[in-house]
Amino acid sequence: MTSQSDRSSSTLLGAAEAEALEQKLRRAVDDGDSASVVRLVEEEWPVLMAVAVPALDAALHALPRELWVAHPTAAAVRECRLNVRGDTSDLDRLAMNTRLPSQPPDLRKVGRSGSARKAMSTAAAFMLAYRLHGQYRKALHFATITEELTRHACVAQPGRIAIRVPSAILQVGITRLLAGEYHRASLLLREAYELRDETWDGRVGGDAAGKLALLFAIRGHTVEAERWLSRHDHGAGSLGWMVPLVQLSAKVAAVLIAVDRLDQAASETALRELEIQVNRERSWAPFVTYARSRYDLLWGDPRTALNRIDRTRAFTGVYHRTAGIEPRLDAVRADLLLAVGRTSEAQELLAERQDSPHLAPVAARLALLADKKPAAREHIAAGLAADEVDLRSQVDLLITSALAEDSPATGRRHLQQAITAAAQGHSYSSFALARRSSLVDVVNAMDTSDRARAEKFLSMAPEPLPLTIDLVELTATEEKVLALLAAGEPRPRMAQLLFVSENTVKFHVRNLYRKLGADSREDALARAHHLRLLQTTDA
Repeated sequence: MTSQSDRSSSTLLGAAEAEALEQKLRRAVDDGDSASVVRLVEEEWPVLMAVAVPALDAALHALPRELWVAHPTAAAVRECRLNVRGDTSDLDRLAMNTRLPSQPPDLRKVGRSGSARKAMSTAAAFMLAYRLHGQYRKALHFATITEELTRHACVAQPGRIAIRVPSAILQVGITRLLAGEYHRASLLLREAYELRDETWDGRVGGDAAGKLALLFAIRGHTVEAERWLSRHDHGAGSLGWMVPLVQLSAKVAAVLIAVDRLDQAASETALRELEIQVNRERSWAPFVTYARSRYDLLWGDPRTALNRIDRTRAFTGVYHRTAGIEPRLDAVRADLLLAVGRTSEAQELLAERQDSPHLAPVAARLALLADKKPAAREHIAAGLAADEVDLRSQVDLLITSALAEDSPATGRRHLQQAITAAAQGHSYSSFALARRSSLVDVVNAMDTSDRARAEKFLSMAPEPLPLTIDLVELTATEEKVLALLAAGEPRPRMAQLLFVSENTVKFHVRNLYRKLGADSREDALARAHHLRLLQTTDA
């Protein structure tokens, strides 16, 4: 049998039904009926959050915090709306009292029981609360619970649960997107889109399509991103404050698509539409910054872009640094540093993130610009061997490989592969980041059809990066001096150990400081550690 609260959700299709639920909650608050307020929040919070935010916030403010703490689901909803500082200590304590299962047999048992819907609501509330705070690992834990409970409950009791499935799957998919689990996110978002007509929540289809467009645009799969963008309904099914948030992901996708197509005019048109809306999910600010930074790298002001990245990270806070978009933001930041001649900072950033496959194309490009072809080939091999290589990264690595190969025939073959992949995916931006003169030499040696396509891509591409760069490289003596500085040796002792005069030690120390951009022993050692130079000397 369908409960009264299920019927209220299943018939919530328009403004009249939304207003009725809102009035019900307001009356409970006005009457001081705390039990009814808590029950409505626990049972209907997804609906209230979608269509009756003012009433929901008023209810959350009306009752004392102590009362909410006794009800973990409602308390998690309160955390979503009233606390976005990033501190989750209260939320952690609440999570311990949820008594939600985490093992598959237990999830299956609860999902088929009469308490399934309540458990789903609790898991989803904590998933969203942790996501809003940038605690993606914890959000993923509750995302898994939400998904498993939803699937088991939908099979066992479809009449009570089915109408809630699309929204639940959508939110799980968004959580995995934000955490960087793009393959799993794409499957869930596609599923939510297919179920869009089976829910009270009119935003599901448009939001899922917009998020899929963004997901594929981030990875450089421009054709697939365009396909999903064409299915985005611009938030037509959403109400009130959710409309801009539903629109935002599609707007970011539009910028990234235009940039990858090397269409400056379309990029600028899309950027004019892209204003970060006032919303409580800080998670989306890095996506906006990423899109703007990729435009600025090619046609804008790289220094402004670097400042924008720093401001965005200050705004989102340390908790959001584990977001899935962050490695890609690091990659574009490294390219921006190269573009403005801050090579040592780019080198430092790449050394800090040397295990990230997303930075392999930049590391390979940096080595090639420094005329270190063997090192470039190592980075290329590591990048292409990564588990999930984005189309854009694949094209980028193949272009760099074409220039790093000693064999002209192998170089032409790799460039041919890059041209084919770029043409199929409509992702051409990597051609702008290669050393133009060297790339033209390889292109001129190719067959007519491939040469024509490559020349077309190059004709659209700006040249944002310098032709050559200087890396921080130390002489053998400077490496010894650095090791002695790290050991805390004074200059007289260093001179004795190196069998040179103190003036010679001073000369080498000055050169070392100049190369590292340092003005003290402490600063020099800190920079050397970041650049992994001390690892070499210690070995």
